[in-house]
Formats: sequence, structure tokens, C-alpha cells
Amino acid sequence: MTHINRTRRIVALASFTVASLGLAACGDSSTEPGGEQEVISRVTLTLTPSGGGTALTAFIEDPDGNGAQAPSAQVGTLALTPGASYTGTVKFENRLVNPPQDITTEVQAEANSHRVFYTVTGTGVTVTTTDNDSQGRPLGVNFTKAVGATGATNGTTRVVLCHYEDAKVGTQTSCQGDTDIDVTFNFTIATPAAN
Repeated sequence: MTHINRTRRIVALASFTVASLGLAACGDSSTEPGGEQEVISRVTLTLTPSGGGTALTAFIEDPDGNGAQAPSAQVGTLALTPGASYTGTVKFENRLVNPPQDITTEVQAEANSHRVFYTVTGTGVTVTTTDNDSQGRPLGVNFTKAVGATGATNGTTRVVLCHYEDAKVGTQTSCQGDTDIDVTFNFTIATPAAN
């Protein structure tokens, strides 16, 4: 009788161990199609003038990684020039761990399940995505930002990283999946100096 109980305990323990390993694997972004939602605590925008010049950089911290706590104030100024165009990149990081993780590489590796959406307020400024996933659908880690020569006004650029558990639709204009991060950057349009 003791031998039977011991055998049952061993079988139960083995079953629990296998189930636990299965659950751990499901949480690993490298094992699921699309992976799990990313934890992101900092978003950095870098704008490099297409004609050459100093890059503009700003970042926003989200201390609890898209939780209930509001993102921090923007650090850095995005002062754009009328008539200029910029090559842009966005960087996503998880700085809640040590060492910090560059989540951008994961987003690019899982491009078929991610997309960065940009929404611009302000007149005369447009953002255009320049990179795609393996099926030719927009990704948005890389983009261009163009400023009108006249009439362009100060505004904001909202950055939303969208995570798709189901099929990603390339024609969507806003996130229809899960939001990994949602932050808004301010920009100004520099007034040309008077002669």
C-alpha cells in the first residue's frame, strides 16, 4: 500500500512539473507566435535632419511600464525647422530591469505582430513609416518626419506600440490590438531668424 501511494505521489509531482514548465514556456515571447506583451519603461525619439546636422532627441519615461501611473514629462526638446525633413527612429527600452533591455530588437524580430502608430497634431507636419514586416505591412520603428515650409505649427506626436495576438492588418490607421506603450511627444516649429 505504501509503495502504491509513493508511486502516485511521484506521478502527481511529475505531472505538476510538466504543467509548470508548459506554463513558463507560454509566457516566453520567443515561444509564442507574436509573443507576450512587452514591458516598456522608456520611449526615445531621434530625429536626424535629412540634409545633415545635429540629431534631435527626446525621451519619455513610463515608470510602471504602461500601468496605471502616468508617463513622466518629456526630457529633451524637438525643435523642428520649417521646410526640413527628418529621418526618425523610435527606441523602446525596459529600464525596470538591470541591465536595461532594448525592446526595439524584440519588436523588429516579431515585426509581424507589432506596429508603431504615429498621430500628429499641428498643421503642416507629417510622419511616414519607412520600414515593413516580412509580409510588407508597415512596422514603424523607422520613419520620416516632414515639416511644411510655411504655416507649420507647434504640436504633438503620439507614439503607440501595438501588439497583435491575431492577424495584423496593414491598412489599419490606429491600434486594433493590445497597446504595449502609449506616449505623446511635444514638438516646436522654430521661427526663422529675421535678417
